[in-house]
Amino acid sequence: MLGKLIKYEFKGTARLYLPFFALLILLTVVNRLSLQFGLGNSEFLEIPAVISMMLYIVAVVAVFVIAMVATIQRFYKNFMTDEGYLMFTLPVSQDGLILSKLIVATIWNIFSVLIAMVSLFFLLIDGDIWSAMIEVLWRLPSLAAANGINLFSICAVILLAMLTSLVAGILQIYASIVIGCMSSRHKLILGLGVYLGFNVVMQTASLVMLPFITNWFTAITEQGGSPTPVQVADFFQGTMLYGIGFSLVFGAVFYVITRLMLKKKLNLE
Repeated sequence: MLGKLIKYEFKGTARLYLPFFALLILLTVVNRLSLQFGLGNSEFLEIPAVISMMLYIVAVVAVFVIAMVATIQRFYKNFMTDEGYLMFTLPVSQDGLILSKLIVATIWNIFSVLIAMVSLFFLLIDGDIWSAMIEVLWRLPSLAAANGINLFSICAVILLAMLTSLVAGILQIYASIVIGCMSSRHKLILGLGVYLGFNVVMQTASLVMLPFITNWFTAITEQGGSPTPVQVADFFQGTMLYGIGFSLVFGAVFYVITRLMLKKKLNLE
């Protein structure tokens, strides 16, 4: 049943994302051709080139805005409005309902970031820079190995930290929505207030842990002056692992809040 929910969710969200992705790709190609052939230097094409670049910037911003709006809109519409009565009668648990939204929202957010990054690289980087980047990436594994650094481990930790942070952020939105909908009035204001309150709690927790991280790095540097590349890599991985643990803990809290609130009688519209 979870697979069917995910398939349905992809179909429901594709019509929100794909037009903006297509528009961004089109504007990327147009502006790349404009920059490559210097169309903006022409007196007759200068204004269209400027407008095209402005539209491109708007499209990049819109991709991220749509990702945020779709994450909120799909969860709220399906669970907090009249559709919620139908969704909660499906032969699936609250876990399945939440996970279907979470998985699809995570995938779309990742894809939004990737398509924006690829677009910017394609637009701004010329052949010489591409060659230099490829050369650096080719030499990086051997350079890391020569210094005793496990490059694969570092990349895996970075990707995992980004993924857990994204998932925790989406679950924070879900928890804020369900708490906000406990009120019969001012749901949006309450939900926004809860979201900001969660941010305050997380920032406070980060500040509490910050001295432990700084003391750890200080202890490393005091052992022998300048830290070695391996020590820096270990400290970086340790910091990333702390971030992963931080995201997992708060993500679990947000998930439990969302699950418990969905079991209660919410004020559905």
